[in-house]
Amino acid sequence: MDNKSLGKINEENAQVICAKIAEEADDEIRSILEQGRKETGKIISQAEKVAEDKKQAILKDMAREIQKSREKILSSLNLEKKRLVFTEKDKFVQSVLAEVKKKSVGFRKDSAYPEFLKNAIVEGIKVIEEDKIEIYYSYLDEHLFNESFIKHIRSVCSEVLHKDCEVKFNKADFKDLGVIVNSTGGRMMYDNRFLSRMERAKEEIYMELLKESL
Repeated sequence: MDNKSLGKINEENAQVICAKIAEEADDEIRSILEQGRKETGKIISQAEKVAEDKKQAILKDMAREIQKSREKILSSLNLEKKRLVFTEKDKFVQSVLAEVKKKSVGFRKDSAYPEFLKNAIVEGIKVIEEDKIEIYYSYLDEHLFNESFIKHIRSVCSEVLHKDCEVKFNKADFKDLGVIVNSTGGRMMYDNRFLSRMERAKEEIYMELLKESL
């Protein structure tokens, strides 16, 4: 083979090799680009997931804060409602007690008043539970504590305690309706005058109002 033919063959081989190298280079470039696109897509996907997670976390925090604010507002409104209701009930109670107190002024002249005194004494005796007691009554009721009434009270006292009892009656300088029942010696005292009864009733009423307001 002459030099001319040999040179032609070498040239053709070189072209094939170059073409092969170029083809492999293109494949490598395409592979690198494809890998790059995949990595880029993966990075973007991860970034989007992180962003979405942060977004959801922020939304959850906002929802919690909104719920807390809502609960706080509802609690405040509920307390204010209860306060207003209690205030109105308090006004009603005060007006009723004032009316009762006003009407009590004439009760001393009522035919039922002696029975009220007897019941007030019996209630005091039951509380003290002693067979030696002293009863203090208003000087305005002196005419009611006659011999017959006193005898009846002593009899009732014995019935209540189921034994003989010693009852001493004392006129006092207060004007209020009702009586004060003491154990002899003053160890125990039960104030069963009208205003004291009203105070006890008022305390019970307010305790019920407070329970309703809770």
